[in-house]
Amino acid sequence: MKNLSIYLVRHRVLVGVVVALAASAQARAEAMTLKGDMGWIGAVAFSPTGAVLASGSSDKSIILWDRRTRGTRTLRGHEDYVCAVAFHPKGEMLASGSYDHTAKLWDVDTAKERLTLRGHRGVVTSVAFSPDGHTLATGSIDGTIKLWDIGTGKERATLTGHKSWVNSVAFSADGGTLASGSSDATVKLWDVKKRRVSATLPVRTGEVRSVALSPDGKLVAAGTRYDVVVVWDVTERKQRTALKGHDGDVWSVAFSHDGKTLVSGGGDWKRPGEIKLWDTTTWSERGALKHTGEVLCVAVAPKGAALAAGSWDRTIKLWEWDGRVLYPYEKPARTKP
Repeated sequence: MKNLSIYLVRHRVLVGVVVALAASAQARAEAMTLKGDMGWIGAVAFSPTGAVLASGSSDKSIILWDRRTRGTRTLRGHEDYVCAVAFHPKGEMLASGSYDHTAKLWDVDTAKERLTLRGHRGVVTSVAFSPDGHTLATGSIDGTIKLWDIGTGKERATLTGHKSWVNSVAFSADGGTLASGSSDATVKLWDVKKRRVSATLPVRTGEVRSVALSPDGKLVAAGTRYDVVVVWDVTERKQRTALKGHDGDVWSVAFSHDGKTLVSGGGDWKRPGEIKLWDTTTWSERGALKHTGEVLCVAVAPKGAALAAGSWDRTIKLWEWDGRVLYPYEKPARTKP
């Protein structure tokens, strides 16, 4: 244990108590900072393999960051801020949403645009692929959610029911449920096949900025305008917990691949932001990571290999993560004892 403690300190990973090494306490680590010719970062997403990180920016561009080669590619075509990105389940395609009222589909290998999806009457705030890869869901400040056929680019359905902006959408792992979060202070669960609302979950703390469904589909989490992350049991439609600790809006939430950790990011634009890690068994705070700016988006790589957070200060912070302990981005090579 002494040698392990020396190792963690040497690499600037601060652990609150020994139990954290077994996955249940605070952890802090030095992050890699990604910078480029970008505006504020409105969205981040990892490819299915975790090898590529996509970011959407207020400079109207999308950047693909290769984590292995450290190379980048830039996608341009939107006419206004890019505030949403999502990878296709097979990784061959990327979807984006923009203030220009459109969503776009991009070929990842060629970095070229495939399709432009038009139909929303406002900013496209969120995009999400169905698990089978055939459908794209888009949420907009026009208060609607649209389902698109990604092969043809045709609109399959428009889901209505929210009374204000739809800020976030997310599919369940089986594709049967779509969650949406709105400025009308509700989260709605939609039956995708029947195209109708199956549950409306009220949020007492105000506008919903972001939503995420756990990998097993049993939990839905919402980041809200006033500092709180609310979590419900999907089957029982009952609130499980309300997590407090952020200072400012909770702009983004994401579950780890194994569902054992809920990640939330937010803050006040005047001050540095923070990313919090919550244990989904005890709902205690497992870690708190500092960012140099207000955190607008977070993403967890498949199998928890990395954690990314984009900010108002035009930077992206990237941590290596084994699901228990956060490391400096460059892990030292393993050596024999």
